[in-house]
Amino acid sequence: MDKMAAIHSLELLEGLTEEQLSSLVTFTNVVECKKGEKLFKVGQSASQVYFLLQGKISVQVQLSSRPETVSLVVLGNPGQLVGWSGMFEGAHYTATGVCLEDSQLLAMEGRQFMSLLEAHPETGFAVMRRISFVISERMRNLQSVVLKTM
Repeated sequence: MDKMAAIHSLELLEGLTEEQLSSLVTFTNVVECKKGEKLFKVGQSASQVYFLLQGKISVQVQLSSRPETVSLVVLGNPGQLVGWSGMFEGAHYTATGVCLEDSQLLAMEGRQFMSLLEAHPETGFAVMRRISFVISERMRNLQSVVLKTM
C-alpha cells in the first residue's frame, strides 16, 4: 500500500483537509515487522507513532509481580494506533510492541504529527479527542490486567 492511500484509510485522521493529509506524507513511511520482531521496547525513546495497516501486534508489559510478560491488548484491525507515546516530547515507550504475525504499519514522526495538529487547532482537537479515547481504552486494559494478577 502506498503512503497516501494508507493515510487516507486512517479513520483517526478524519476531518483533516486534503492538504493536511498530503503534508503527512513527508514524515511517514510504511514499515514491515516480521512475526516475533519487536516494533519498539519499553523504555526506548519514543519518536514514532504507528498505525496498523495489516497484521497483528501485541502490546506487552512486564509486571514486577510476574516473571512473564503480560499482553495489554492485541491489535489486529487496520488503522489501529500503536505506540502513541511517540507523539509527546521527551517520551519513552511504556510497553513493548511485538508482532504476532508479519505486519505492515504506517510509521509517522510523532512530533511532526503533533505540530501539524497544533497548527490546525479545530481539526487537531478532533483528532486528539479520538486519540485520547484510544489512550483511555488502553489504560482500562492495563487496569484490568493488573487487577487480574493480584
